[in-house]
Amino acid sequence: MNEHSTTEVLIIGAGPTGLTLACDLARRGTSFRVIDGADRPSTASRAKTIQPRALEVADDLGVIDRVLEEGIVHVPTRHYDRDRVVSEAVEAAVGMTAPGVPYAPVWLSQPRFEAILRDRLTDLGGTVEWGAAVTGLRQDDDGVTVEVRTAAGTGEIRARYVVGCDGGRSTVRQEIGVALEGTSYPDQRWHLGDVRVDGLDRHCQHLWMSPEHGILSLFPLPGTDIWQFQASIPADEAEPAAPSLELFRRIFAERAGVPDVELQDADWLSLYKINVCLADRYRVGRVFLAGDAAHIHSPAGGQGMNTGIQDAYNLGWKLAAVLDGADAALLDTYEQERRPVAQAVLGDSTARLHAVMSAAADGDGSTAQRGLTGDFTTGLTIAYPDSPLSHHAQHRADGVRAGDRAPDATCLDAATGDRIRLFDLLRGPHWTLLSFGDAHPKFRNTAASGVPLRTYRVTTGSTAARPGAVVDADGLARKIYGVGEDELVLIRPDGYVATRVRSGESADAVRRAMMLPAHRS
Repeated sequence: MNEHSTTEVLIIGAGPTGLTLACDLARRGTSFRVIDGADRPSTASRAKTIQPRALEVADDLGVIDRVLEEGIVHVPTRHYDRDRVVSEAVEAAVGMTAPGVPYAPVWLSQPRFEAILRDRLTDLGGTVEWGAAVTGLRQDDDGVTVEVRTAAGTGEIRARYVVGCDGGRSTVRQEIGVALEGTSYPDQRWHLGDVRVDGLDRHCQHLWMSPEHGILSLFPLPGTDIWQFQASIPADEAEPAAPSLELFRRIFAERAGVPDVELQDADWLSLYKINVCLADRYRVGRVFLAGDAAHIHSPAGGQGMNTGIQDAYNLGWKLAAVLDGADAALLDTYEQERRPVAQAVLGDSTARLHAVMSAAADGDGSTAQRGLTGDFTTGLTIAYPDSPLSHHAQHRADGVRAGDRAPDATCLDAATGDRIRLFDLLRGPHWTLLSFGDAHPKFRNTAASGVPLRTYRVTTGSTAARPGAVVDADGLARKIYGVGEDELVLIRPDGYVATRVRSGESADAVRRAMMLPAHRS
C-alpha cells in the first residue's frame, strides 16, 4: 500500500452493502476505493434471500439476469415429524399479486450474490483490496484520514468521505464513537453451518419443528452442493456446545432420525446469538455507516442483507451528487430516510421471530413458515413521504405519492412497437421524468446537482412515433401510477418519486424538486 493515497469515497467492507455502493459509484464515475480486513471473500452462507426491492436494485445495477439465472424463486418446504413426511408445499411468493412488481423473492446464498457484485464491479473498472484492516480514523473539515494495516505494512488513505460497511463489529462505528443500542435475546440461540449431505432431495427445504427441540432446517443452497444447517438451541440449555460436525450429526439424529442420511462435512460453523440493535447515528461528519454496521436484525423475514443493499443504494447517488457540486445538505437525508426504515425492520423482524418460535413450540410448522414473510419483508412498501426530498403537490392525487417507490409497468416502444418496461427507462444513474399526455416539457439535460435527467412521454397510442416516447397501450402505467392526462412524475436516481405535478406547473415544480434538498418551514 502507498504510504499516502487519496480518493473521493473510501468504502470499508466488501460485503453486499459495500459492493452495492461501489458498483453504484463506479457507474457514476465517482472516484472510490473498497478495502476489507479479510484476506479473501467469505464463503459462509449467512443470508440466502434476496427480496423483491433488492432485486430491483440488482436490475438497476445490471446484475439481475445473473441473479435470476443462479438463484431459485420457488423452493418447496417438506415438513417432518421425525422421519415421517407430514406435508410438502411451496409458499406463495409475497407481493407478486400486486401490479408493477416484476420480481418474486429469490433464494441465493450471500457468497454467490457477492461474487456476482464483484464481477460487476470488475466490469465497471473497480476492485476490492483484501487484507487491508482499519486501525485508526481521524477527520477534519476537508476529509478523513484512515490508517490501514496490510501485509506490506501500514499506510494512510485520505478520502473526502468514508462509508463503514464493515459489519456488526464495525471498527468504523467504534472509531467515530457511535453507540449501538438494542436488546439481546439470550433464549434465542442457533447452531448454524454450511454442510454437505448425502441422502436428501435437493429440490426442497427439509424442516422439523417440535415443542421439545424447536426448529431444525436443512436448506439446499442454489448453484452449490452445500446445505445451510439451522438448529434452534433449547432455552433450558444453559451452556450450548461449541458447533462441530459431530454435534450437527447428533442434532440431526435426535430431531430427525431420517434413515440413510449423512452429514458429510462442514465449511462454516457458528453459534449465533440474536441481538437486535440500531446505531444512534448514521453519520458523524464525513463518515457514514451502512448495513450491519448501522443495524443488526433478527434473521426472521430475511431483512439484514436486503436492508444494507438499500442503504447503499440510497447513499450512493447522494454522495456522487454532492461530489459533483450539489448542496452538501443532501447527505443529511441519508439518515433521515434510512434510520426510520431500520427501526421499522427491527421491530417487524423481531415480532416475526417471536411468532415463529411460538408456532414452532406448538409444533405448527406451516404457521411458522408463513409467519416469516409478508408485504413488509419484500421492501416494496418502504417509502419516504416525510423526507425533505419528497415534494408534495397541492392538488389531490391518488396512486403514487412523493416518497413512494416508483412501480414498474409494461408499455410499447413508440418507435418500434416492441414491449418495453418503465424500469427500462429508469435503469441508470439519472433522474427520470415521465410525462403522461401530450405535453412534453423541455428541460436541460442535467439537474442542478449535475445528475443527468431523462424525459419520456407516456402516450395512449395514436401519437406519431418520436424519440423518447412509449405507448401505454392497455393503460396499465396510468392505472398503476394513478395519474390522468397532462401529469408529470419525477423519479429520483434510486427509484423513488420526488414529485408529481400537473403539466401546467411543471417547469418550476420539477426544478424545485431537483434543487436538493427541499427547505421546509
